[in-house]
Amino acid sequence: MATKVKHVLNVSDRAAKGSAEARRVRALGLIPAVIYSKGATGRTISVKAPEWEALSQHDFNLVSLQFENGDEVRALLKETQRNFIKGTTSHIDFQEVRKDVAIEAEIPVHPGFDQPVGCSKGGLMEQVLHLLKVECLPDALPEEIIVDVTKLEIGDAIHVQDLVLPEGVKAKTHGELVVFHVIDANAIPEEEAAAPAEGEGAAEPELIGEKEKAEKAAEREEAKKK
Repeated sequence: MATKVKHVLNVSDRAAKGSAEARRVRALGLIPAVIYSKGATGRTISVKAPEWEALSQHDFNLVSLQFENGDEVRALLKETQRNFIKGTTSHIDFQEVRKDVAIEAEIPVHPGFDQPVGCSKGGLMEQVLHLLKVECLPDALPEEIIVDVTKLEIGDAIHVQDLVLPEGVKAKTHGELVVFHVIDANAIPEEEAAAPAEGEGAAEPELIGEKEKAEKAAEREEAKKK
């Protein structure tokens, strides 16, 4: 039995294309968008701006696009374009998916539960990887991965291959990549400790060179006198 998609957007078809039509749509408080499907021409639609802004506040990737005539299209968010001056979304691209065909998508990774035990001993947790690429059927696609980091000591790390993923979900990101690790906040890298202060290393050769020039000039003057 198919799982109901949690996130829903009400959309409408739009027949016209082009920049002029896009401006007209935006003036009505809508966002121009396109649904891309494999082997088919993109379907031009419009999305209600308030609905989109509310949805975009959450982590999501799979969305149910509901049409006025009752049609439904399941789609992945492919790309968005932003108007950074106005702080609004100016265009959205969706990719239609089939429930019986595996898809690849990137999902966010978050630390969960309490802080690592290593943090109470002078450690600092760093998150190296924030997005995980996975492969699964659309209905199995998680919205996020929550990782238990509580057992991490100073020097410990959690790699992609250590993540516990939901049934039917396979990681496509390289397994040896670090997701979280705890470092010693008080440790100073040896390279930084041994590095000379700014300006010290460059001044000495210059002074030595000037001394040699002065000595040679003095020798020439002494030779002329003889």
